[in-house]
Amino acid sequence: MKKFYSTIQQLDIFGQTITLNINKESNYKTFFGGISSILIIAILIAFFFSNVMDFLNQTEIIFSLETKFSINPDDMILTSQNYMAAFSIEQKGFAINPYFNISIEQRQYIRDENGKLIKNISYIPLETCTLSHFDLLLNQSDINFQEQYNQLDLSNWLCPKKDFQFKLSGTYSSQEFNFIKIIVNDCIDNKENETGGWNPICASEQAKQQHLQKEGQFKFQIYQVNSVVNPGQPKTYVSSYLDGEMYFTFVPKKMSRQANLFYRKYKFFNDLSLLPLENIHQEEVVVRENSDYRDLTEIGRDTDDNYAIIYLRRSQFTEIVNRRYTQIGELLSYLGGFLQIMITGLGIFIMYYNKIQMQIELSNKLYNFKISPGKEQNQMSIIKPSQISNAKGLSLSVEDSQNQNLNDSLVDEKYKKNYLKKAIIKQFQQMNQISLSMKLILNQITFGLLFNNNDSQFLNKAINKVNNDLNIHDILYKIQEIQKLKHVLLRRSQIILFNFTPKPLITLDEDYQLPNRMDIEENLSDLINSNFEEKNEKNLFTDIYHAYLEIKKELDDESMPFCQFQLNAQLALELGPQMQEIFKNQEQIENQEKVAFSIILKSVNE
Repeated sequence: MKKFYSTIQQLDIFGQTITLNINKESNYKTFFGGISSILIIAILIAFFFSNVMDFLNQTEIIFSLETKFSINPDDMILTSQNYMAAFSIEQKGFAINPYFNISIEQRQYIRDENGKLIKNISYIPLETCTLSHFDLLLNQSDINFQEQYNQLDLSNWLCPKKDFQFKLSGTYSSQEFNFIKIIVNDCIDNKENETGGWNPICASEQAKQQHLQKEGQFKFQIYQVNSVVNPGQPKTYVSSYLDGEMYFTFVPKKMSRQANLFYRKYKFFNDLSLLPLENIHQEEVVVRENSDYRDLTEIGRDTDDNYAIIYLRRSQFTEIVNRRYTQIGELLSYLGGFLQIMITGLGIFIMYYNKIQMQIELSNKLYNFKISPGKEQNQMSIIKPSQISNAKGLSLSVEDSQNQNLNDSLVDEKYKKNYLKKAIIKQFQQMNQISLSMKLILNQITFGLLFNNNDSQFLNKAINKVNNDLNIHDILYKIQEIQKLKHVLLRRSQIILFNFTPKPLITLDEDYQLPNRMDIEENLSDLINSNFEEKNEKNLFTDIYHAYLEIKKELDDESMPFCQFQLNAQLALELGPQMQEIFKNQEQIENQEKVAFSIILKSVNE
């Protein structure tokens, strides 16, 4: 069963990685890294919010455009819903007294199996243009077509009736060819069978000649409703406008014009879904591009009946437009990529800064730094009792102190009690430490080429020492040494009992820990500003001092075993001369306080 449990455990893909920690955290964190993280998070939130709002509002479009060519293009139906055209001869009062007649023919050529061409012709009636003919443009919010309609005097132009239908398909070589033929010829009264509802009174020949002598030609004009396609726009990707760039000049019997206008079909496949599931909406738009135009000018003949002929034909090109909104998967991928770029781009510098800061902090906590031989004593100055006590206090002799007021003695006592704290804190403040600076950062970035000062050299040495201490070989070797010490210091029976000592006990009561250097180093600023908890502060300094007194007492005890004496002497030596002098000064203060108190007590009794 145990083996079975072990096998199942090996399949756990959520196993927790075991790592060391620093400052009770698994990751080393700095204030600069925190500020940078806040800025990055703020930028990401703003960026994410903008993109998410664009996603919800469906403002981001992904599209592709494909042009297809067909030998036999399919049908295209032009109605008032997708097309409108206005025709005119440039003259005064064309709709009432025209110089020429305009007629529209719907032609269908059918080629049978023997190659014989059968022609079917039907006339499209025309009428005077009204504003309602151009409902397609009136719905455009970005233009004021009514004003344009009045400026162009389109009420004097001819338009197909509102229920017209133009059919365009195929080519001349196709089995079925449908196209529109617009003809300009002589005006003949009562020609309603060709023009439909438009039956004007033709202008006189004299008026036509006067116009020809003045202008030198006649101009046939066409205004068409055309569309411009912007597939990248989220909403108004198709905009209609009045295309007025089409006109043809002619002179009867002298110069005639022919033109072919080709119309392309745009097929839109719009995916309206924001999810990976498709929701395709199809739409077709008719567009005449500027390149879809063929013009021919011929010398007129006396037998000419038609002076201008315009053919409206289906283009052999079809544009396929696939449009869709940004989907949720693409949004998450895009945001994730941006997040990764931000974290990677800025994180390289921040991580490098945190690495240097961690190395400096770790070095300062683990090691002391000696600037140069012979200067340590000058750097580590000791606070004397006279520096913090009243000038009238400890400098007086015992006899003179008898005349001091009891209140002055109490004031001196306050300063004397703070000596131990102030002296130890100052001792820690005066320790040489590496500090982060721009020179140090540049030194690390340039691999020691620039600003190779004391801090840089100390840091490199400390890093090398830390790396050596963290070497797995060194760690295991030191563990082995501890095991060797157990065998050297303890007998077999002692080792067995040592191995069976209880594990450390954890309770809900407040834990007490023996004081150490880290307690002062980590809370140094609180100790200076007196923000440290009073109870802990008192225990911290008094425990250190009492431990020193106990060791000192044992050193003075001649009956102490030599082994214990040697161990205490080595501890005092390792403590360092500065700390020993502080404790000696504290002991001197306490002795003076005892003498002063006994004198005061004696004077009171007398």
